[in-house]
Amino acid sequence: MPRRYSRIAVLCVLASCTTRTIRPREVTAVGGSGADEVRALVQLALTLDAAGDRHADTLYTSDAVVVGNARIRLAAPRFAGITIGAGRVTISAANATVEGRVAWVLVDYRWFNPAEQRAEVGRATLICEQRGGGERWKIVHAHSSQPLPWEP
Repeated sequence: MPRRYSRIAVLCVLASCTTRTIRPREVTAVGGSGADEVRALVQLALTLDAAGDRHADTLYTSDAVVVGNARIRLAAPRFAGITIGAGRVTISAANATVEGRVAWVLVDYRWFNPAEQRAEVGRATLICEQRGGGERWKIVHAHSSQPLPWEP
């Protein structure tokens, strides 16, 4: 093998042994305007869902998948434990994480119906994405469930 080709072979072997440091993009958790925006989007989605308001449809992408208590939900009520009517929703905890154009939110909520003296609790995970020319956040996936009777 000519000397020139052996140098190339050595360089190729050395190049394959090198490492490269990859820095993750900046992640913003519970803070920053992006996190505030997606938390507000989730609050609005829960509120409109409890009211049975069709404007809630505009918060989701056309291909969004919504699951509540292990069932696909195509219309309100989308979230587990919520019944359409005179009830209202409060959020007891929300943790939003934003990375680039994608965000995910873990939210604990409670639905109250004072007339029936009834309350239900639920937890949801939502994945949001910035879509469209206006860079609006949209919900692309929502999964909610209620605790089992024996869970605290």
